[in-house]
Formats: sequence, C-alpha cells, structure tokens
Amino acid sequence: MSTLHLLNRRQLLRGAAGLAVAGLPWVRAAAAERIVVAESQGFSWAIPYLVSSKNFWRNHGVEASTLPFTSGRLAFDAAIFGKAQFATATDSVIGLAGANGIEGVIVAEFTRLSSGMVVAARTDRGIDTPDQLKGKRIAVPLGTSGHFFLGRYLSLWGLTLKDVTLVNLRGPDAVTAIGQGGIDAFAWGWDSGQKAVADSDGKVRILPDTGLEKVFLSHYVLTAPADFVQRQPKVVEAAVRALLDAEAFYRQNESEAIELVAQRTKNSVETTRDGLANVQIGVRLDERLLDDLVLNGEWAIEAGLAKRPAQDLRALYRKLIYTDALRAADPSRVTLS
Repeated sequence: MSTLHLLNRRQLLRGAAGLAVAGLPWVRAAAAERIVVAESQGFSWAIPYLVSSKNFWRNHGVEASTLPFTSGRLAFDAAIFGKAQFATATDSVIGLAGANGIEGVIVAEFTRLSSGMVVAARTDRGIDTPDQLKGKRIAVPLGTSGHFFLGRYLSLWGLTLKDVTLVNLRGPDAVTAIGQGGIDAFAWGWDSGQKAVADSDGKVRILPDTGLEKVFLSHYVLTAPADFVQRQPKVVEAAVRALLDAEAFYRQNESEAIELVAQRTKNSVETTRDGLANVQIGVRLDERLLDDLVLNGEWAIEAGLAKRPAQDLRALYRKLIYTDALRAADPSRVTLS
C-alpha cells in the first residue's frame, strides 16, 4: 500500500469520525448558551410561559430551563443570589430592590395591567365594602407587587396600610387561610381570588376596585442581575427577541396560546381567557414604566421598607432599565429617553 493511499485513508477515517461526533446531540447543544429563568406564577406571565412552552429560546441560540416560584420577589431573589440568570418580576419588586441598592436590571416589559390584583374578603367578617377593611387581618406577601397594590387599593377608600393588620403569606397559602377562616381578607392575583371564591362555598367574595386604574398599574418585566447584563449583552438580546417571538405567537394564535397558559397555570381555559382579557400584552420600555418605578420607590420608603437613597430616584431607576437589547431587536418598542 502506498504512503499516499494510507494517508488518504487515515484522513477519510478521521473526517468520518469527526462528522459522526458532530452529529451527536450533546455536541450540537454545546454551542447553545445555557441559562436558568426563575419564573413567577399566574396568567399575567403568559408571554414568558409561551417562550418556555414553544421553546422560542432555541430560535436565538439559547438553551433554557426554568425554576418556578410563587411570586416575582422570590423569582427575583433567585436571580440575584445566582440561582438563575433571568427572572420574571414586577416593577414593585425592582422598585423595592433598587431603593435598597440591589441592582436588578429590567431588560424588557411584556405585560401591564391594573386589574391583575384583587382583594378577596370573608363574607362573615362584616366586610361588605372596601372601607370596612379597617382593623382587619389581611394577608399579602410582603415586599411584593401585592403589598404595593394593597396600599394603593386602600388609598381609594381613605385607608392606609397602618389601618390594617398585615399577615405575611404567599398567595397559595392565603387562599387556604381565607377558606379556613384564619384571615379576614387577602390581596393577591386575580386567579388566586377566583380560586378562593370557587373553593369557599360562598364564604369569600371579591371586593370592588372602582377607580383602581387611576392609582395602580402593574408592569410585568424580565430582569437580570446588573453584572450578568454587562457580561452577556448578546444573551440578553436573545432573551428579548424570544419575548418578541412569544408576543407574535400570542397575537397570531390566541386560542392555542390561552390553552398553553391554562395548562401552565393549572386553570381552566375559560378562567385564563377571562384573566387575559384584562391585560395589555406588549414588549416595550417607556416613560410610564419609569414613572411607576419612582412611585414604587416612594412607597417603599414611606412604608419603612427602604431608606431614601442619596441619589434622585428617577435617575436611580433609569440606570436600572437596560434599553440596548430591545433597541437592537426592535427600536420602535423603546420610547424611553
């Protein structure tokens, strides 16, 4: 056998082996950026749920796994403490964290609504109108959007958080507690309120929220630790593009999208459709988001949850909104100066 023939055969075998190895799934996946997303629960998080359900991460070279949490604050904490690269949270969580010097960065908003939170109350505790909440035991997860919401809700009826007794409970625990009579009321997500009413045999009602849109708007956002955003801008851009893909899917395939969200939240399709009818879907970064972050910061300070920073609040929160990724993906979605 000639030397030339031997070399060619060796080269061919090496090439074939290389092709075989390259075809293995674990080798193909090695090129994808692996991340963990800490996700909160409820129909308002429909867009990130669709990102996961339809695996829109894959469209942008990312392989993602999720960690479920019962509130945006817990999801945010997971990201800040290194258990995840991204978290779904609300502006209330970022407002409180930012006022305390914790740099969690908003990379995109994907949903906003005024009616995503409710106050559910026992029918046997003399609470026929919201002003009768005075002196009552109300459950809410402290330091969350529900906590902020309750303060704004009470203000509509001439009350403050000091007029009630707060009980620090997670949403699912509050649903159980109100059914058992351990609390008088709770403030949390619309779907939790619906479950409490359905499970209570007439012992729980949802209190009216007339005028709430004047004092409360909740922003649902994708966040990441500031150092991760600085180190991995391309991954952040991929995450924002995946949100845009999910929004497009929702608008083009609404029925399928609602079914997927219902499966994820373990609610009926009808309940999920009713809940989503109240939300404003849309990936964006705008001045209203910044306005409400400042409002959240002021609330955190007044509630004694944070000390007033030396820096102006508006300047502080503007630094915690990262616009580069969304500008790169779709500049028309960024109207924040």
